[in-house]
Amino acid sequence: MASTPTAVMPVYTGDAAAIFLNTLQAPYETPDAALITKVGELLAQVRTGGDFALEGICQALGDATPRTLMPDDVEVQNAIATVDPAVRAVIERSAERVQRFGEATLKGAQAVCVSDDAVESGLRWQPVASVGCYVPGGRYPLPSTALMTAITAKVAGVPEIWIVSPLLGPEVLLAGQLAGVTGYRQIGGAHGVAALAYGTETITPVTMIVGPGNAWVTEAKRQLQGVIGIDALAGPSEVVLIADADANPDWVAVDLLAQAEHDPNARAYCLVDSLEQAQAIQQAVDQALSILPLAGFLKESLAHSGIVVLENLEACAKAANTLAPEHLALMVANPDALTPYLTDYGALFMGYNTPVPVGDYMAGPNHTLPTARAARFSGGLTPWTFLRPQTWMRVRSAPLICQDASLFAATEGLEAHRASAAARL
Repeated sequence: MASTPTAVMPVYTGDAAAIFLNTLQAPYETPDAALITKVGELLAQVRTGGDFALEGICQALGDATPRTLMPDDVEVQNAIATVDPAVRAVIERSAERVQRFGEATLKGAQAVCVSDDAVESGLRWQPVASVGCYVPGGRYPLPSTALMTAITAKVAGVPEIWIVSPLLGPEVLLAGQLAGVTGYRQIGGAHGVAALAYGTETITPVTMIVGPGNAWVTEAKRQLQGVIGIDALAGPSEVVLIADADANPDWVAVDLLAQAEHDPNARAYCLVDSLEQAQAIQQAVDQALSILPLAGFLKESLAHSGIVVLENLEACAKAANTLAPEHLALMVANPDALTPYLTDYGALFMGYNTPVPVGDYMAGPNHTLPTARAARFSGGLTPWTFLRPQTWMRVRSAPLICQDASLFAATEGLEAHRASAAARL
């Protein structure tokens, strides 16, 4: 049963634990029909009306007028100069690690060539032509997202990279400069995504849009997928944390709060093998809420989250695989022993001293990760996201291969295919 109803974050045991986990495994609902319609209308307005429609939408929504800034603009340079030197140094260290990790992931990006007497075939990796890196402008500035998306695209060799955000704060501008972006677009929302996809009189369309956003941005990406490339359809932030009996409840509590503070829809789940530990974590969460200066909506996100008691750590690992979380943290004494049981997650955080914010900002691997159980079939943003495998072939001996191709085509009943191959004989 769920225990301590007065606590902010519920504890689930026994049958209640199983029922709670089953509800989390249910298919995610499609976007609200009204949202789908409204986003579709915005996309159509921008597609047909260009800059005039875009400015009208921004005015109606109270957004800033869309504009473009370039890296050498005085306004950009002056804004970057206001960044606190200590903050600048941290952002620079983060940028260096993101770039280094991205470059390491590309060491396997080799051209391929295979040949025999009949045919020579190959594969090469080609970056997309242009990318819009969307940086949300909501509750908090997110220079980390600017770094993670733009540097990763740069490492992949994308020649044209734009930072796109409704709020171009000094730290976001600095991140763009460190990434070597082409420029900045001050625009956001579904209408901003539409402008990037279709282009306007003053905005050149991009090939691909990456980065998280609110429900409007995500729905716009969903509807425009195919018109442009996208990285993923990002949902609310989420963490699953597996804690053993020796995990510090206070540390676990702040780790859970670190995800819950993203927005009211964020989710934080803790899987434990001890009721005593679950209750200690529950109390630590309440204590941290009373001490830290946190947004009021955390009580909402935590009320829909939960601490789940299971029979052992292996059962916790099995449950984590089913949940396929964006972030999976192992607050256990021996994370290497548990890792072989784990298969589905966006990023893994191993050990008591590895909180998720290390991955959010400083470790190097990308924090743009699959949510809503998408880790079952996809992974986080890497330079490979921006690369296309392109194959090529050259016939060396038509008699050795075109005869086979002609027969294969005839087997499938495709007469023009057969004739095309047979003509080379």
